[in-house]
Amino acid sequence: MKKFIVTLLCLALFNNTAKAQDDAAVAALGAALAIGGAIAAVEMAKEAAEQTAMEYVLNQRSDLTHFELKTESFVGVKGKDLSSVNFLTFTIKDIGNLKRYVLYGFNQSGYSNSNGIDYNRIDWKLFNAKEWNTMMSAYIELASDEKLTPLELAGVKIVNKGVKRNGKFIIDFKKQKGDEYRVLDYSDEFKLVFNERSLGLFLKDNQEGDGEFYKANKSSLVQVRRKIIIKTHEFLNRH
Repeated sequence: MKKFIVTLLCLALFNNTAKAQDDAAVAALGAALAIGGAIAAVEMAKEAAEQTAMEYVLNQRSDLTHFELKTESFVGVKGKDLSSVNFLTFTIKDIGNLKRYVLYGFNQSGYSNSNGIDYNRIDWKLFNAKEWNTMMSAYIELASDEKLTPLELAGVKIVNKGVKRNGKFIIDFKKQKGDEYRVLDYSDEFKLVFNERSLGLFLKDNQEGDGEFYKANKSSLVQVRRKIIIKTHEFLNRH
C-alpha cells in the first residue's frame, strides 16, 4: 500500500513538473515570437524608409548613378517605439567621385500610426558639405555670437558644448535654460532655432519641390539632436 501511495505521489509530482515545463515552454515560445515580430517590424520599417529615400534620390539626383546609402535611424529602436520615429538620417557616398551627402527626412508629429511612419508625409532635405557648413556657420553664430566661415568649419569638430580644433575648444556654446530659445531666419526653407539641447529646424510652408528640398507638409518645428549634428558634420567633412 505504501509503495502504491509513493507511486501515486511520484506520478502526481511528475505530471505537475511536466505541466509547469510545458507552460514555461509555451511562455518562452510566445516571448520569442513577440521579440521576433518586433525585430521584423523594425527591419520592415527600415527597408521601407530606405526605399522611400532611394526614390527621392532617383527623382532628384540623376547624377548619382553609383552610390552607397545607409541609415542608423533605426538602431536601438524597438517595435513599440516605431510610431515615435520622427526624424530620419541617411548618409550617401558617391562611389565614383567619393563625394558625400546627408539626407534628412522630417516626419511631422501626428503623422505616425501604430505601424510606424507615414512615408507620404516626409519632408526631405539633401545636404552636401558646402551647404551643411554654410548652415552650421549660421548655427554656431546663433549659439555663441562668434563666427566661423564655412571653409574654417571643414577643419573643426562640433561637440556638445561648442567647437574644437585639434582637441581644444575654440568656441563655447552659450548656456541657456531648457525653455530658452534663439531664432534666426536662415533661408527660404528654414528658420534655425537653438537651445541648449538641440538644433531646431523650422520648416517653412513653401511650395513643394523647391530645389533639393521636397516638402510634403505645412510649416513645422523639428528638433535635431546634437548627436546627429555631430555625426553629420563628421561624415560630410571626412577626407
